[in-house]
Amino acid sequence: WYWPIPRAWLAGETRLYDDASRQFFSPPWALWMLLPFSMLPIQWGMSALTLVSMAIMSGISYTYAKESGAGRPGLIAVLATVCPYSLELLFVGTLDAWSLLGIYLSYLAIQRRRPWLLGTGLLLAPIRPQDAVLTVPALLLSVRHWPKRDLARAAVIPALVFLASLLVFGWDWPMRWWQSYFALPPHPYLVTSTYGAAKAIGIPLPLVLLMSLTLVGLVAKRIWERGISQDALDLTVTASAVVSPYMLSQSYVVLLALPWARLAARRPWLAVIPYAISPVLLIRAQGLWDRVGLLDVTFPMIL
Repeated sequence: WYWPIPRAWLAGETRLYDDASRQFFSPPWALWMLLPFSMLPIQWGMSALTLVSMAIMSGISYTYAKESGAGRPGLIAVLATVCPYSLELLFVGTLDAWSLLGIYLSYLAIQRRRPWLLGTGLLLAPIRPQDAVLTVPALLLSVRHWPKRDLARAAVIPALVFLASLLVFGWDWPMRWWQSYFALPPHPYLVTSTYGAAKAIGIPLPLVLLMSLTLVGLVAKRIWERGISQDALDLTVTASAVVSPYMLSQSYVVLLALPWARLAARRPWLAVIPYAISPVLLIRAQGLWDRVGLLDVTFPMIL
């Protein structure tokens, strides 16, 4: 899916976020990152992108599980990587693993007070915007007490890349992104948002919004009082998946590599419960989405 758009941009056939590149909702620097893959034949490019995603997924889940005291972090990493949600990511070729990398790098940077690393992480985290809805604001909230000098350092890389994107893609690309979104919104098929599931079973939207705002308030209170710890990071990324207005099940790789991996390290028998939801994806692949597909949304809710 991502192969033709970078090639079209190189050929001068699209400015990005126009009729020739609809459904591309990542920020423009994601296109720069995709250029090396698009230079290869499509099969080789997809294979390379898949290997990179697998390396990110398995590496972070292993490291996070080990940090959580897991006796067998390798087993947890394997289970996270072969979960149907992870396999869907690999087959479809979306960039959620890169957002996962950005979120994890940001977490490490905050723990170790590394402003430059934080800037890099914050640049990667919104590669898939739905993965950053609540997570990026929470990360920013957690560094509010940093010295101004460190905050300025953290802002350098994102600011330079954003300015470069304005020069290369046009100063109006944020407006074009907005217009492109409404010109051809993401297809509702296979969307696993809380709001879609609630609508399907007749729960009033105001009640769902109230619950979402309550969850956002809980995350904000936790970050404000205690900063970003493993507990807070797990709560934040899980809550983000619940409150995001647009969510696909392949985005659950963020949850598998972080809160699920830590749960598997500390309470293995509890980790079995959300993991058991993932085979629903295989049923959905047989065309039974309308009947059972919305069960996918219970994965982040159980976590």
